[in-house]
Amino acid sequence: MRLNSFEAINAFAKQLERNIISDSFHTKVVVTPSSVNEVGVVIKISLLKTYVQTQPPAVRSSRTLRIRVSVCGSATSHTGLRQAVEAIEALDEFFMRDSLRLEVDKDDVIKLIPNSRIIQTISEEDSFIDSPDSIAVQDVQDDRIVIITIPTGGD
Repeated sequence: MRLNSFEAINAFAKQLERNIISDSFHTKVVVTPSSVNEVGVVIKISLLKTYVQTQPPAVRSSRTLRIRVSVCGSATSHTGLRQAVEAIEALDEFFMRDSLRLEVDKDDVIKLIPNSRIIQTISEEDSFIDSPDSIAVQDVQDDRIVIITIPTGGD
């Protein structure tokens, strides 16, 4: 099964939504740009770059997508803070799986995309932006860069 970059990023968003599960919350996964402006915490998926590598020749059969995955929003209470922390931990658990592959939901059947790969790097920046002496709302911005490799349509 061959996907273009747009199909791959949307399949990845749906894969995250299926796998980022908690008993205490449901976090919306959105692909940006989006008109979604939810109160609380959301997981935003942003395409940063898509390209076919040219060297070495063997990798020309694959396309690379560089994506930003952000847990972001406002933690207006301890409930919101718990939701943000649990969403971040759920992402950590998802990305720690061995041999993570892109999945597509085709007619309610989940299919792995052969020769695909998903890897991440985590930003070392702080996730919770606040003033320690303030009781104001905390803004959450936990970013990670995800690299997805998919087969191209060529030979």
